[in-house]
Amino acid sequence: MQPRHDHSPLPAARRAGPIFPHADADEVAFAGFAFLAGDPPARAGIFTLTRRIGEFLYPVIFVEAEDMAAEAARLRADEQVLTSGLADGCFWTARDNARLRHHALRDLVGKYDPPLNEEFRMGRAAPEIAALVADRAKNLPVGEAEHGAAAIDATEADIKAMVRAFYAEALHDPLIGPVFVSHVSDWEHHFDIVQNFWSRSLLGTSRYAGSPFTPHLSMNLKPEFFDRWVALFRKNAEAHLKPAAARAAIARVEHMSVCFQAGLFPPTMPRKEPAA
Repeated sequence: MQPRHDHSPLPAARRAGPIFPHADADEVAFAGFAFLAGDPPARAGIFTLTRRIGEFLYPVIFVEAEDMAAEAARLRADEQVLTSGLADGCFWTARDNARLRHHALRDLVGKYDPPLNEEFRMGRAAPEIAALVADRAKNLPVGEAEHGAAAIDATEADIKAMVRAFYAEALHDPLIGPVFVSHVSDWEHHFDIVQNFWSRSLLGTSRYAGSPFTPHLSMNLKPEFFDRWVALFRKNAEAHLKPAAARAAIARVEHMSVCFQAGLFPPTMPRKEPAA
């Protein structure tokens, strides 16, 4: 496909529909701006790396550059920015004027809050993409844990007690107990992983470095499991953590529940047939 350099936003009729564009088009609209599919050319403009979730494209990052091709190559080679398979699509729009390019980038990031953009964010990333990509936004707290460990009065002993008590109850729960039993073989190792996760979340330690969402992809989970998980977690957090730490942990779990469900059960929208 030959690149088209019409830089104008899409007409109003083309901008109608969901905020996230459908995933099967060669040209899509983000915030009213036309983006072309494919690797960007070596010229000035803005590009986005996207992830397809269900029927829609979710931006992982928006980037403005004097040389889009070089910057896209640099991002894809930087494992600290993008891990393999994180982004499965690239869309670009040429913008030669640096000032207008900067304003367009600000509008795009503020509209979509991609998880890997830090500047110009207005909120947290959409749950669908936040379930898959660690959100790098700063000063956009989900709960008190995001304000830093100094605000959380908790100890490793508190966290260990909460984790053990939660699983002691969850394993005997008729709804979610069988899920844990069928997917965990080494419980001491599992306890260590979960305690490390909460140590990082509440105390700012660095022992946990994985993605909590990925291990759940193959577990055939159902939406009702998450309600029970949150309810049991809330009960045990309140019983074993001091109030501020409990509030922060519960807020974290509630946010994780939303993100996990969005990633596991992505939204769909019926297609409109083209007018005859």
